[in-house]
Amino acid sequence: MEIDPVRQEILDASGHLLIVGGPGCGKTTIALLKAQARLAALEPEQRVLFLSFSRAAVHQITDRMSGVLDRASRQRLEVRTFHAFFLDVVRSHGRLLTGRPSSFITPDRERQIQADFDGDWMSERRRLATEEGRYVFDLLAETTATLLERSAALRALYSSIYPLVIVDEFQDTNTDQWRVIKAVSGASTVICLADPDQRIFDHLDGVEEQRLDDAVAHLAPTPFDLSKDNHRSPGGGLLDYANAVLNNTLHAEPANVHTWTYTPGYGVPWQTHVHHGVIAMRDYLTTQLAHTPTIAVLASVNSLLGQVSEALATDTITGNTTLPAVDHALQWDPELTAAAGYVVASIMEWPGLPRVEAVTRTMQALADFYRVKLTSGTAGARDKIKTMENGVSAFTSGKTVRSKTVKAVTAAYDAGISYLGQPVADWPSARDRLHGSNELEEVLKHARLLRLLNATDALAWGLSDSWDGDSAYKDAAATVRAVLAAETLTAAQQSPETVSLMSMHRSKGKEFDGVIIVEGRYTGTLLDPSWSPERLRAQRRLLRVAITRARTMVLFVRPQGSQQLTRTR
Repeated sequence: MEIDPVRQEILDASGHLLIVGGPGCGKTTIALLKAQARLAALEPEQRVLFLSFSRAAVHQITDRMSGVLDRASRQRLEVRTFHAFFLDVVRSHGRLLTGRPSSFITPDRERQIQADFDGDWMSERRRLATEEGRYVFDLLAETTATLLERSAALRALYSSIYPLVIVDEFQDTNTDQWRVIKAVSGASTVICLADPDQRIFDHLDGVEEQRLDDAVAHLAPTPFDLSKDNHRSPGGGLLDYANAVLNNTLHAEPANVHTWTYTPGYGVPWQTHVHHGVIAMRDYLTTQLAHTPTIAVLASVNSLLGQVSEALATDTITGNTTLPAVDHALQWDPELTAAAGYVVASIMEWPGLPRVEAVTRTMQALADFYRVKLTSGTAGARDKIKTMENGVSAFTSGKTVRSKTVKAVTAAYDAGISYLGQPVADWPSARDRLHGSNELEEVLKHARLLRLLNATDALAWGLSDSWDGDSAYKDAAATVRAVLAAETLTAAQQSPETVSLMSMHRSKGKEFDGVIIVEGRYTGTLLDPSWSPERLRAQRRLLRVAITRARTMVLFVRPQGSQQLTRTR
């Protein structure tokens, strides 16, 4: 990065800062350089804290550190997700509020407890926190804020440890996260990094449009505007085009933005167009960049991504051409995916368990999967849980079993299963037993999203340790639960998938060499003139985020007759 006069002012400035700019303007890099300069004046035990929202963002910031900071500085810069930091604070000091040690209820466990609780869950989870010291994910920020606001000693402690706090994506902080920042700002210097046009989480409780105004009023920061700069895709026109989409201004598609249209119900299926687009983009970018590119397929609804995933998973014949299957990661509904993973893990325990215990454990995991669906508002989930539980009761008491799912699970156990002691091979063997009822097929759909790609995966390592050396994976379900729970709040340092499928919301904070944005005929509409002005504005902000995830190229796959994204004249 060239240290121009504005950036030199940032490095020289003291006190709180507000750095505003769009994607690729260098907010993160200059903040890291600012941190490095500050570290030289800190005591050996002091650190700089860099807070961001997602594990993916933490991973990217950590990667960027290696090109900006020296090794000694990297070791003293803590890059954390908000909730990982909050969890540490609550675990360490929550007893100041309750008089008892604090513990954390993982999101999947919360949904199971909620599904079985008959009453006001919001009141119950607060009772669990205040009376039992047991905290759910959504109460960590509020509890941390309350601790820091009530205890001057605690504020002084954290400010002494972290004299400089950098807050990424500040415009998306909710009320409780902002309370935490205000609490530490009395003695710690706060640097807020923000892009108002990337505010896409207004639908979440506590995320408010005036957050930057709050920062100005309370922190009185020195403001800096880097919005005219673009280092992510310089000269490529992507940011200019994305801004034109945001503001609905006149702008032609630049050379690195392409649109493929399809006719719904005729000719080549739209999924095949996406499949072709992934392969074509991968081949082109490999040649242009001289390395294997990262590609994201984005949509505004998950159902489209599921259809794309199914298409990419198999060879597709179109005309005289065969499109080979593409290995990919589908990042979709992690809680349901985890719950499906527990079902698969229970099947990996079968050879080491008696028949009744093995079937019962798997059925309990299946019921827990539908408890997660129940708390997501899925109609009929409670009836499915009751039917399965009645079936298990009949099975264990020797009565006639009417549940098709219980019958199918029992038949799968009776058919026998053997394992090699190699988790990467044994996992799909267990997963393929999920057939025989609509409920099992539903679980299988989500279980396919949780894949062991190689022996160095955290899941593979954990399952290797649970192998009994003979025929079964002892306590496999507990192992999978522990691994996935740990990854909920920590940033696993792993290479990104070459091809990733995710919602446009989930793509925020990530970067890819190429991006494919998909629109369905009746679902996942990108723009609709019948929408209200507020919804159109929010959708244009989301589209800007999606487009600017790309460093080099963007491809749209849209049905014929779709609304133009920018004015054409």
